[in-house]
Amino acid sequence: MGDAVTDPVDVTLAAYEAGVEQYVQASAPPKGSLLSYLDRMADLVGDGHVLEIGSGPGWDADHLESRGLRVTRTDATPAFVQRLRASGHDARRLDARSDPLGGPYQGVLADAVLLHLSRPQFEDFVQRARRAVVDGGVLVITLKEGDGAAWTRDRLAAPRYFTYWREAAVRETLDRAGWLVASVDHVPGSKEPWLYVLARAAPGHRTAPGG
Repeated sequence: MGDAVTDPVDVTLAAYEAGVEQYVQASAPPKGSLLSYLDRMADLVGDGHVLEIGSGPGWDADHLESRGLRVTRTDATPAFVQRLRASGHDARRLDARSDPLGGPYQGVLADAVLLHLSRPQFEDFVQRARRAVVDGGVLVITLKEGDGAAWTRDRLAAPRYFTYWREAAVRETLDRAGWLVASVDHVPGSKEPWLYVLARAAPGHRTAPGG
């Protein structure tokens, strides 16, 4: 038997684990289009409960909480979870590929996170996310726009894996998972373009809690 194939997500998580502080120094709190998208989410959720996937430094959650939302911070990278806890926040480790999501929530946020998943992993996650939110709940995700997949060492010394998406494929995938896409914004990036996606949970797709 041959060696087991390593999931690119595991390689990516190892890169974050080894380079958390380097990543934080190379990043910045939300501004511009992203801040506007977070505000749109806040307007729709009100004072509801949001599950954040891949909280990282926690800046997005900080902003949503300043708008009156309750945010559950999670990350698949233990070093990020420890960093959030050291800053006084409740945070738990959650791997978007397999871990129960809990709920019900009024929204799910995944900023620059699901782009690390393969297309089947992405579809499985958005299906489970739909089951974790109430009817009419909000999904906000950001993805890299383009075709195929690639590795990068941008921001970190170790490699990270990205899957690129086109708007039509995102819409089709979310529709199958029980999400009604409200908007897809095409946003220029410093190096690559982004898709900012906002969707609402269609009635009748939610099942048991846990995702």
